[in-house]
Amino acid sequence: MEPHPRSVEYLTTTLDPQLIANFLQSEMPIRYAERIRALEKVPEWRRIPDLVDVHEIHIDSFKSFRSSTPENFAETSHKALLTEQPVVEKLAKSVHQLRNDVGEDISDEFVSKFLDDFLLNRIGCHVLLGHYLACRAGQKNGIIDIRCDTGLVCRAAAKAVAEMCVECTGSRPHVSVHAHSACGGKGVDDGQVPRFPYMPHVLKYIVGELLKNSCRATIDILKAHDVHAADFPIKVIICADEDHVTICVADQAGGIPREANAWSYLYTTAKDGYGGSRKLAGHGVGLPLSRLYARYLGGSLDLVSLPGYGTHAYINLPRVQSQQVEVVPDADYTYDYASLLDFTV
Repeated sequence: MEPHPRSVEYLTTTLDPQLIANFLQSEMPIRYAERIRALEKVPEWRRIPDLVDVHEIHIDSFKSFRSSTPENFAETSHKALLTEQPVVEKLAKSVHQLRNDVGEDISDEFVSKFLDDFLLNRIGCHVLLGHYLACRAGQKNGIIDIRCDTGLVCRAAAKAVAEMCVECTGSRPHVSVHAHSACGGKGVDDGQVPRFPYMPHVLKYIVGELLKNSCRATIDILKAHDVHAADFPIKVIICADEDHVTICVADQAGGIPREANAWSYLYTTAKDGYGGSRKLAGHGVGLPLSRLYARYLGGSLDLVSLPGYGTHAYINLPRVQSQQVEVVPDADYTYDYASLLDFTV
């Protein structure tokens, strides 16, 4: 059986918890089965304890959803979300261990295909389950903010990352947020601040991950050359027309080396010394996972490296609800991600 993608239009018009549960009771086993099948195709996966753990977690969730009833579906959903919290970190660690144990037979391409499909599937499940639980709790519009304030979200992400930088490094890069809209006079946006139906927590995660990369690289520049943060500003620029919202995160931290594959789950620029109670750097999953979140509803995330100057990251998101449709990996179908959003910066 194949998955059945839903759109933001569906999420904003289907707010009855029982109707959502009826769909999810049949849909969740299909999507979980896809993830289990993908994991079992990984060579030597049984030799990696973290992969074995992830497999067991998903088998348990699959069985729970298969046997769920209308009476216990909420409990089943909540339990699945809780037990799967460590999955991303376990996967990130496991692919590095797999590469070390198996060697070059585990290529960047294989790892990217496996984790892209696995995590994109996971994103979809968690969004739908989160929407169901939010509707059940009486939250208006469920998990979607039908007029998501991009300026507010980006400033919140910038503030959170700035605090993280101070906590982890003692330095605070200069980050500014600017909003521009071609629709401000048409009643679509509030002045120059683009608004559109989206999930604020997802947008904050994507922008936050991009800012963490830019801030970490900028801090390295500041410390190496003993210069002021204002001399190497990081800009978040929000733009929009009637069909799309584009957010650019631009820094002046020297760019990404041409030989580096920034989208690889096996690549990270993080160094020791970025500790603290909240990590400024992790296992190299943040950037590719951010791209998956953007892709999930038909958007994209692209990088432009300007060697010797800096890096520009572009988030492009459709703002028309009928175009905001889930991308749900299917082992029997290959997606052309490049064609999902016909929009070029």
